[in-house]
Amino acid sequence: MSPSRLRLALIILTGLPIFAIGWLGLRLAAEDEARGQAEIHDVSSRRLADWSSGVLEALHRREREIALLVLDWPTQTEALRAALRRAPAFHHALVLDEKGGLAFPPATGNSEEERAFIERTRSLWSPGTLGSARPRDVAGEVITPAHLRGVVSFFWGEGLNILSWHRLPDGRVVGVELDRARLLADVMTSLPSTEDEESRTELVDERGALLYVFGGANLAGPLVERPLGEPFTGWTLRTHLPVSVTRGGRWAIWSTAGAVALVLVGVAVSVMRESGRALREASQRVSFVNQVSHELKTPLTNIRLYAELLEQSIGELNDEVSGPARAHLAVVVHESTRLSRMIANVLMFARSQREKPRLRRTPCVVDDVVAEVLSAFAPSFSSRGLKVEQLGAAPARVVIDADVVGQVLGNLLSNAEKYGAGGGVVEVQLEQVLPRTRIVVSDRGPGLPRADVERVFDAFVRLDNRLSEGVTGTGIGLTIARDLARLHGGEVRYLQSPSGIGAHFEFTFDSPPPRRTPDESPGERRMKVEANAG
Repeated sequence: MSPSRLRLALIILTGLPIFAIGWLGLRLAAEDEARGQAEIHDVSSRRLADWSSGVLEALHRREREIALLVLDWPTQTEALRAALRRAPAFHHALVLDEKGGLAFPPATGNSEEERAFIERTRSLWSPGTLGSARPRDVAGEVITPAHLRGVVSFFWGEGLNILSWHRLPDGRVVGVELDRARLLADVMTSLPSTEDEESRTELVDERGALLYVFGGANLAGPLVERPLGEPFTGWTLRTHLPVSVTRGGRWAIWSTAGAVALVLVGVAVSVMRESGRALREASQRVSFVNQVSHELKTPLTNIRLYAELLEQSIGELNDEVSGPARAHLAVVVHESTRLSRMIANVLMFARSQREKPRLRRTPCVVDDVVAEVLSAFAPSFSSRGLKVEQLGAAPARVVIDADVVGQVLGNLLSNAEKYGAGGGVVEVQLEQVLPRTRIVVSDRGPGLPRADVERVFDAFVRLDNRLSEGVTGTGIGLTIARDLARLHGGEVRYLQSPSGIGAHFEFTFDSPPPRRTPDESPGERRMKVEANAG
């Protein structure tokens, strides 16, 4: 099937079901809209109920604070005035004696504000209203006679005012007029403050004046209203919703869904086509390289074997005869070794695409593995004028996959050889704190920009030409290094140098000590480790 026909078939097969679903959706839209209205009303009602409970709970907390504060109030007039000044949440206060008479503010010697307070609250306390009933607290629980308290609301001045009263153990009744600004601040704190553009909630007083609002603006009319109830007489919470939510938008939804669906279909087809082509090309490339690598592995192994045997045979001759031949043979051994590492990386990468590699852990010493790898790199480093500096040690006998550790280290050294040769020094730092071992390979080359730190571990990625100019390789060495490190319970990371000079790669991996045999004492085990460390 041609690409154009395939694309048309995909559009038809995807578009027709979407169109049918949209058409059926229009028929069900009326029922859904009615159900949606009911659900929105129910959800909004529950939200308003929760917020209303939060407002009453805020007042309840304020009542409890007042109850604790007035328990030890003094009886002297000036001391009471001083205590009132120290309580900014209170506007004014009154005290009734055991017989219900007004003990504070005093009948004489009071201020103009105190006289005004007495007049506006006289209807609340003059007939013995405060403390005479069995009041309930904000939560609806009956208060015990020994600790009666309650709230009384009245309208004066700017609107609603609240008087919180408390019967003390000595029989006195204390009435505290809450500061209106503080009371409104408590109410606002108990309500949400989110900028939800999809809804708008208002708190209005008994005159319809707006006290607090949160949410969007310019929305539909009120959908749900809920009075706060006593003692917030006349205060109401109401929620507005957008017209698009309350009235629905069937045709808009259908057209938008259809347009989005068609766009998604087109994008999906394009992505599938490009992805399929890229996957096929990548699969063909990996398959070809894998086959070639397999074909090269055996003859290359023979070349290395006979080159090393020839090197040993030439070594028995005198230097005058064998000198040039030995130099030429060293090049053959070096290049075949480098090619062997390259083929090993390619085969490992191809195998990892098919299945997860398996570790073959055996007891060994990390120092020995590092020494063997450095020995293999010695000729190539020498030819490039690179000097290896080894810092620290990992002398303990541990259980690791020496081949995996060696391959990771070899890939890091190969990277330093390619890009850090201009610095003249490659530093290998070892640190071992069982059960972990850490190896850092550093060079003094150009290093990596921060933007390329993660990309350098991607397969087949070529970085800035200034870094890779004249450098050959498969582009998978660091990818394999990180994958093998993670397989070994560790990681390969790029460390940014404080000085900005050189590349620094950290290789960490699990390196547990061998299990102690049943007949081996802890002392014998410790002696073996110390002897090995020496």
